[in-house]
Amino acid sequence: MAAGAGTRLGAGTPKALAVIGHGPSAAPIVVHALRCALGCRELTDVVVVGPPAPAALAELSDAIGRERARARHTADHDADDGGDVKHYGAVDEHVAVAVVAGGAARADSVSLGLAALPAEVDIVLVHDAARALTPADVFDRVIAAVRAGEDAVTPALPVTDTIKAVQAGPDGESVTDTPDREVLRAVQTPQGFRRQTLERAHAEVRQSVTDDCGLVEALGGRVRVVAGSPRAFKITTPHDLELASMWLDRRSVALPDPAGTALIIFSGLPGVGKTTLARELSRRLGAVHLRGDAIEQGLLRGGLSTDQLGAAGYGAAYAVAADQLAAGFWVVADMVNGLAVVRAAWEEVAAAAGARVVKVMVECSDIEQHRRQVTGRIADIAGHRLPDWHDVLERDLEAWPEADLQIDTASESPDTAIERLIAYLQESSP
Repeated sequence: MAAGAGTRLGAGTPKALAVIGHGPSAAPIVVHALRCALGCRELTDVVVVGPPAPAALAELSDAIGRERARARHTADHDADDGGDVKHYGAVDEHVAVAVVAGGAARADSVSLGLAALPAEVDIVLVHDAARALTPADVFDRVIAAVRAGEDAVTPALPVTDTIKAVQAGPDGESVTDTPDREVLRAVQTPQGFRRQTLERAHAEVRQSVTDDCGLVEALGGRVRVVAGSPRAFKITTPHDLELASMWLDRRSVALPDPAGTALIIFSGLPGVGKTTLARELSRRLGAVHLRGDAIEQGLLRGGLSTDQLGAAGYGAAYAVAADQLAAGFWVVADMVNGLAVVRAAWEEVAAAAGARVVKVMVECSDIEQHRRQVTGRIADIAGHRLPDWHDVLERDLEAWPEADLQIDTASESPDTAIERLIAYLQESSP
């Protein structure tokens, strides 16, 4: 959704065409939104709903066309160099991207976007271009929840401020209520739906709402909440533009020299946030993400019994890591890795490949938050049974004083933790 005028932004241009970032990172909001969305590997089609004014729509179409040409050039350059690793935003050759004019109101624009989708598309995400820095992980979580059978899904963050309901009076506003912030969530996008659910909501609900999940609520449908991201904030004011530019400029700082290889070992109980961190770090580094759950589920599909799974899963992970390190790739090992013997085996794998080792311990010191994260997760691997809270409490996790970094997800956001990880890798690079 990129049809907004952006009056509050004060940029003198439709909001989606306002530029964020400086130097190499500078690009219109809609381009950054497209790059982030294209990090979601399940996408087949993107419809960008632009301003209804012909001149503004043409300008937006040109910006997207230039971005696609850039991505094609990057992909061709990588192919000429014999590279296999895709760069950020270079995957749009696999995704159809269309641009259509929006309508007078948001609901009209969404309906026009829906009409432009191919008939075979069954799952639809509605995303605001103004949330231009939303990580691909958020898209993945929304899709997984829709696939699990939810009517509507929205990412959201807990509300940390105290919220007051007010009433206007002749001498100003006065407080009428203080809602319990424990039950409040600040919703974000992309919001996900089965296509027929969203089409029915737009056809039957006439009341004004500020998001598409609100239409499904009005029909009596259930709206599932999944974890959002601080990076998915909405760019509305000049201050928001500045914040987005600062984040992009930090992200464009040179990463550690990839000439040498490194094995980054994550350790922590299920549900503390390891995979969120490991995925994003792998994307940032162009590293191989070795996820224990995915490896174990593959072994189960191959006929391995559950009582053989633990040792076999680690053995398979060690073998794949050794192969990838030998090929010159960085590897991020995303497993519980709770025992000293397991961690020592990882170090042996790295030593055999002549790779650097970085040890990362992840915890969630807030027990209630950890429990909520465990019980609120939705499996994103076909057939995978997520551990329940009792399973997590039964897992072995030895202390790891030798860890290079300790991350507590109860007090540190994923974005902050990733920046600290990147800074450590830069500072400690040989």
